[in-house]
Amino acid sequence: MHRFCNRCNRCKIARAGPRSVELEQGTITSLIEENGTVERVVYKTNSGEEQREAFAPLTILPFSNYSFIILGDPSIILFYPISSTEVHCLADVPGNKIPSVAIGEMTNFLKTAMAPQVPTELHDPFIEAIDKGSFRSVPNKSMPAAPHPTPGALLLGDAFNMRHPLTEGRMTVALSDIVVLRDLLRPIPYLHDAASLCKYLESFYTLRKVVKESDFNMLVTLIV
Repeated sequence: MHRFCNRCNRCKIARAGPRSVELEQGTITSLIEENGTVERVVYKTNSGEEQREAFAPLTILPFSNYSFIILGDPSIILFYPISSTEVHCLADVPGNKIPSVAIGEMTNFLKTAMAPQVPTELHDPFIEAIDKGSFRSVPNKSMPAAPHPTPGALLLGDAFNMRHPLTEGRMTVALSDIVVLRDLLRPIPYLHDAASLCKYLESFYTLRKVVKESDFNMLVTLIV
């Protein structure tokens, strides 16, 4: 998908003509605000050796993420990064009665039923986390997004609303957000009035929910 999108970007830039759009890829490390408005971002180039600043009247923040799914027995195990150095693990425990954490039933279940199915690269950290007691049991639940209007910036995709890993719908959600945002911005000729633009884009949160929220929440309910 990443390579496909890159090809699409290059084709669009080529059709748009010389100097119409300049494609710059990197990883954002921080946002710089002035008087409560996001004015620019600091990012690292793909090589990671240089930090640069980029200025824009509106910064749109997606969040790239991925997960590793193990179709295990008796249930699914998920691994997905939450930072550059941390990985979150979700192990589904089937049945109506959850093994007790207090008396060691959960530790035994994770070590005997789950650990043998974990990939070699993650096995030792998995066991280490269990031995440290770095886990907790939680019921599946809905986690709706809460709008966070910020002058000069807009969150979309995973940056705004994490989807349940089992649905693998994060790219679809992000692309759907882009379509909604495109339609909202199309009639706006001037993006430099941050306060007015922020107020105008409040409708984004309502429109995105109408487009897809109910469908994905229904899918999560059916799966979990």
